[in-house]
Amino acid sequence: MSFYQTYRPKKIAELDLFSVREVLLSSLASGKISHAYLFVGPRGSGKTSAARILAQIINCQENQNKSDGFSEPCGQCESCQVITKGSSVDVIEIDAASNGLVDDIRELRERVRLAPVQLAKKVYIIDEVHMVSSAGFNALLKTLEEPPEHALFILCTTESQKVPETIASRCARVNFTKATIEEVVGSLMKVVEGEKIEADRETLQEIAEATDGSFREGHKLLEQIAAFGKKIDRSILTRILGTAGRPSVKRLLEAAISQDTELVIKTFDEMEKTSAKAPVLATSLLILAKTEMENCIRESRSPEMYLKLIDSLINAADKIKISPLPLLPLEIALLSIEGDGHERSKPSKTESPLTEDKPAPVKEISDNKVTQKFSATGLSIEDVKTGWGSFLGYMSESNGSLAGMLRLVQPMYVEGKAVVFSVTSRFQQEMLEREVKRKVIEEQMARVWGPMTFRCVLTDKIIRTQPSLEDENVAPVDDGVDTVQGVMLTAEKIFG
Repeated sequence: MSFYQTYRPKKIAELDLFSVREVLLSSLASGKISHAYLFVGPRGSGKTSAARILAQIINCQENQNKSDGFSEPCGQCESCQVITKGSSVDVIEIDAASNGLVDDIRELRERVRLAPVQLAKKVYIIDEVHMVSSAGFNALLKTLEEPPEHALFILCTTESQKVPETIASRCARVNFTKATIEEVVGSLMKVVEGEKIEADRETLQEIAEATDGSFREGHKLLEQIAAFGKKIDRSILTRILGTAGRPSVKRLLEAAISQDTELVIKTFDEMEKTSAKAPVLATSLLILAKTEMENCIRESRSPEMYLKLIDSLINAADKIKISPLPLLPLEIALLSIEGDGHERSKPSKTESPLTEDKPAPVKEISDNKVTQKFSATGLSIEDVKTGWGSFLGYMSESNGSLAGMLRLVQPMYVEGKAVVFSVTSRFQQEMLEREVKRKVIEEQMARVWGPMTFRCVLTDKIIRTQPSLEDENVAPVDDGVDTVQGVMLTAEKIFG
């Protein structure tokens, strides 16, 4: 059997989810067992395990003829044993995802009236109950309104909003939540001890971080890793989890905070080659960033950088599923914090002193006459700005990650058959001008403005019309097309 089945909790006190354990233990002590329960929570949180334990409790011989003070199942009586083996005809588990039709529920309603064969009470465990059809719910409602004394219903669902209020109101609701890292680690420790696996707590914590709060997922990962041997080493952990582990994640976060863009890009390139799992990496980065944010607050340091980073990572996590390149939203999130008052730790060797400290000012061109001189298509910069919202909308449908990056750029002017975009970092410029991404962008541009291409120009984040006094290496800029062209040529010469 799998680890999850072998080490499935057999008593309420063994449930790994603390909040559920407390609720059900209180019910045992009071002796108030409802005729129907609604277990709500994510997959792998222990709903079915708790349902089976509850079925044992009400049928255990030690609890017969009791009105209060129910005890945990003894595990020794005949009732407990047949339920544990799954061989009792009086404990019926139904998967509503495949048995949610009205005929199945009507059959259940007819059969529930019959007295139990082996046990004191019949127990119906209906998994994914939200998949029951409307007519099926109507049939089930009649049974819940007038339940027979010998029946107990336990309805389990991951989507409580789809369960009709008429059904939910007739059940005692128990909320199962995603497990905390510590709760998953505690669950894994039972397996490690039982299987005599060599794994330290830090290793188990890394596995727990990759589970998204699911006990079942944690057991599955541990089983995969243990298949390589009883001693878990770093290489096996990396192979199964698809990420470089906590030390590398920490270095990645430090590189982002210190503006070491070169190292961030290099690290993501390596992760793409090793098929790193984006959701796992997102969780690890968020946990580490959260810890660092809390440390800043405790030490009276500004947590602003980490607050921004956490917000960016949460937004990036939402885009992972729709991105053709799952790691890209995370890469953008780490690199988009550039310029928040922090110096780059490793400026590019090709950058001149001017680009390191004082990027050349660029004047935005909005005058229609000037625009027409640059344009060979009749398309003006005002036309581009008018259709910019529609363009971003099409991009969002096609590629959410690229759309997010394009929201950070600004259309400057039209030059021939090309729209010139203002970008604020070399990373943006390199990413947007890659051949694959360029093709996607230009396809969506054609939908709004017809066949067009684009190029990017690196500029200040704040577009200035005149150089500031400290720009000693920049000559004053006069109005006029010639001057604007001169500035652009100078910028191109500097930035490439």
